[in-house]
Amino acid sequence: MKKLLLILATHLFSLSAHATPITLQHSKTSYVNSGICSAVVDVTIHDFLGTYDKLYLDLVAKDKSGRVQGTSENVITYGDIQNLQGKAFGNVFIESETMCGAGRTWTVQVKRAVLVADGKREDLLKAKKVHIDDFQPMKFKVQ
Repeated sequence: MKKLLLILATHLFSLSAHATPITLQHSKTSYVNSGICSAVVDVTIHDFLGTYDKLYLDLVAKDKSGRVQGTSENVITYGDIQNLQGKAFGNVFIESETMCGAGRTWTVQVKRAVLVADGKREDLLKAKKVHIDDFQPMKFKVQ
């Protein structure tokens, strides 16, 4: 009986040690100012982000020939997000002069996704906990 309880406790502890997943979604691209366009990437952390927790998130936008068209290096902290319903929600931006020309042939590469929570560092890329919501908005037509 003690062995069974020990095995169950070990299993439960190992489940809690798994990395917290995040989901990324490109929600819109718009002109911001002075010839610069900004692609908004929504970030969902599938857990609350504590006061001292951080998510390091680096993104690179590339055109169809693989040329870098924009980069974004981010440190997301408690003040950058909203904690709601057991998740944390925020945004990051990839900005450049060419970003408004991006189409479905461009890709955004996640270069780094590291979550530091409760003093523990988790590489979400290595843990395969970075998910993509490949949302595509509907086209509008005015008649």
